[in-house]
Amino acid sequence: MDILNKILSIDPAVLMQIDTMKYTTEHAKELTGSALQNHYAAQPGFHDTSYFHFSPGREHYRLLMHISTLFDGETLFDVGTNRCMSAMALSHNPSNRIKSYDIVQVLAENPKISNVEFLLGDSTEDEHIKSTRLIFLDVDHDGLYEDKFYAFLKSIEWKGILILDDIHLNEPMKNFWNGISEEKYDLTQIGHWSGTGLVVFK
Repeated sequence: MDILNKILSIDPAVLMQIDTMKYTTEHAKELTGSALQNHYAAQPGFHDTSYFHFSPGREHYRLLMHISTLFDGETLFDVGTNRCMSAMALSHNPSNRIKSYDIVQVLAENPKISNVEFLLGDSTEDEHIKSTRLIFLDVDHDGLYEDKFYAFLKSIEWKGILILDDIHLNEPMKNFWNGISEEKYDLTQIGHWSGTGLVVFK
């Protein structure tokens, strides 16, 4: 897979060259006042969008932005909308359409992004998930839904790349990651400090 090889050969220096300023200028207002920002209120100038500027290995948003450029005119899935930041990162390439799913609405109002559709419900019931070539999964981190979602992809014989967040966060997530039998790669060094994994479904 050409895209897989490109992901595995990403140079962190290339990720640091990505212009992340638009994620402050365009979306800081929408994210202001969230619980995360309030948590870091003691840090002057900090807001949710500060995460977009952090280096690879600390946060995974630059990695997601870069991965979005490896697809063109496709529908990509973001499972676990939360505060919309992963969907924003995946929207970096405007030629793609992002379908972002969650079972609850976290922000009072999601930001308006032209190529992102924010949806409430079960992503596995969306027929387009069968044809997407990229899914980013970031949910409860208890290993339970992650395992259920993984089993779903196997059951439909899905073909594509699954990116997982927080694979080293706790014992349930470590057990989930270790139990994956498909071809997999640990991208933590260029992803999120709590663990970023890539699984190849062939």
